[in-house]
Amino acid sequence: MKKIAMLAFGAVLSAAGFAGNAHAASDIEDGETLVTACRSLLDEGSDEGSKGAACKEFVTGMILAQQDTLTLGEPFRALRLGPNEDEKACFEMPDKLTYRDFAQQVVGYASDNPDAVERPAFELAVRALERKYPCDPEDLKDMEDADSPAE
Repeated sequence: MKKIAMLAFGAVLSAAGFAGNAHAASDIEDGETLVTACRSLLDEGSDEGSKGAACKEFVTGMILAQQDTLTLGEPFRALRLGPNEDEKACFEMPDKLTYRDFAQQVVGYASDNPDAVERPAFELAVRALERKYPCDPEDLKDMEDADSPAE
């Protein structure tokens, strides 16, 4: 039986107030905007309406957008990444990922990979999580012939 990989992000997703400020997350399209929002979350928190709330809502939206294809215990796979859309990424969702942890992963990855801020926000987020929570190499082999944008 398929179990949706809706993991706890500190509090419960439903308690996050996602609907209350969803427009902020939809404004995040590029890596630079995501990094700015996640830095704000780390520095000032993520109260509703704050810049940091957009980082929190981005990761919530990213997971909710993929909920139909995520299975508990299965890796998160993303295809068609990179400038030529010929790169893949894969990470294992941790049992617990707080919003603060996510923000730290994004900011840290961007700091170590400055060109990443020029890529789409989704790609930056996936790459940051892939670095911290990499897939088993066997899971990457399963992706070799895959052709969908995200699984």
